Amino acid sequence: MRRGRAARAGCGLDLLHLDRLPFFARRHFYYELRQIVPWSVLAALIEGQFASVLVARTFHGGPVLIAVASASPFAAYVFSLLWGMLCVGRRKLRLLSWFAAGTAVCAAGAAIIPVSPAGGVWFIAQMALAQVLLAGVITVRSAIWRSNYPRELRGQVASRLQGVRSLISILTVQLCAAFCDRDPHAFRVIFVVVACFGALGVLRISRLRVRGERRNLRRAGPSSGPDWREDIVEPMALAALLSPLHVTGRMMAVLRRDRRFAWYCVAQFLQGAANLMTIPVVVAIVTSSLSSDDGWGFWTSTSLIMAIPTLALLGSLGRWGRLFDGLGVLRFRVVNVFCWAASIAAGLLGTLATLGDPSSRPLLIPLAVALFALRGILHGLGQGGGTLAWNLGHLHFAESDEAEVYMGIHVFLAGVRGLISPLLGMWLWALVGWPVWVVALILCLASLVVYTALARSDVRATRAG
Repeated sequence: MRRGRAARAGCGLDLLHLDRLPFFARRHFYYELRQIVPWSVLAALIEGQFASVLVARTFHGGPVLIAVASASPFAAYVFSLLWGMLCVGRRKLRLLSWFAAGTAVCAAGAAIIPVSPAGGVWFIAQMALAQVLLAGVITVRSAIWRSNYPRELRGQVASRLQGVRSLISILTVQLCAAFCDRDPHAFRVIFVVVACFGALGVLRISRLRVRGERRNLRRAGPSSGPDWREDIVEPMALAALLSPLHVTGRMMAVLRRDRRFAWYCVAQFLQGAANLMTIPVVVAIVTSSLSSDDGWGFWTSTSLIMAIPTLALLGSLGRWGRLFDGLGVLRFRVVNVFCWAASIAAGLLGTLATLGDPSSRPLLIPLAVALFALRGILHGLGQGGGTLAWNLGHLHFAESDEAEVYMGIHVFLAGVRGLISPLLGMWLWALVGWPVWVVALILCLASLVVYTALARSDVRATRAG
């Protein structure tokens, strides 16, 4: 009876253009959609830049705290290498439930943090722990997508799920920003409420299924005979997972074996570093120079930093999903980099406008706001394509038995650049000012060169095959 209802509900998802999905994938999408709706309310405040705006405006944090708050969502990805290897040979939904429950508990704990300089440090630490656990949710979910959705439609499925998540995120962030404008201490109630939504999402995880998991668990058992395949990553004991040497050694072994994936990670590192360098700079400029003091500072800041990019992301996901399935990840990345480069260029022009002659400030400030809004649109377009490639790109290189490990490796490297790049960007901003945007643009164009070389070699290999 339940299966019949799920099937009818799945067939009713034609407005999302998923009627081409096989029955199992459509049924899984229905249950995942039900789970991701409440979960997105919590994730909106954990994974984005809402915490950095809160640190700047409520806790009155300085440049260092703003940079750390901006970096922490990305730095948390360092742990994805550990989470990816933890997934091998273990039940995905059980791990997903534990990671999601831990994220909700950490978010609820933010309600008791005092508003003080020390409280700002405590708040960042609390959010960082929640973001570390959220990285586990992202890593495990990618492995589940690998099993449950066919490759030729995976981009479109991911774009629909991300679209729903983005819509809920923008509504959540803007509503919470409006409450914080009325009362800077409203974050206490806000984080308790969103934690309850996250808990509801955890309860709905039990309805999900992972196709072929039992077969993969048997194949991923400890190697003891000559039939063990060398390309399957062996499960690691918990003691080995706690050893940095074991974990990084396994990562280096995979990168040495798969050189094309290694170069793909290099390109992602360059592109991601270019983007992340500018994020704390944008937060610092918008919260100090472009936010109004008429009681809507939170709302204005979150609009320029988060709402406009998210709306652009939401509007572009459908086209990006079709383009991803049509081009493949490498050629798709080449197209996607142009959006990132354009957003950096707009940010450069907007920054120059804020540094103009003070006598021209009444004209330059509206121009700067317009340029940062344009930067937000272009950033959102780039992020729309980047979200798909970030969640699915590693599957171009990984075998089904290795998907979570490949995801863990590339997300770990995302965490390394997330730990370094915002701090480097804020340091360069304090040291040289606006040329930090030029450095970011050079890194972005360097990633374009690597992506282009990989795409051309992929085309040559396809023709030769």
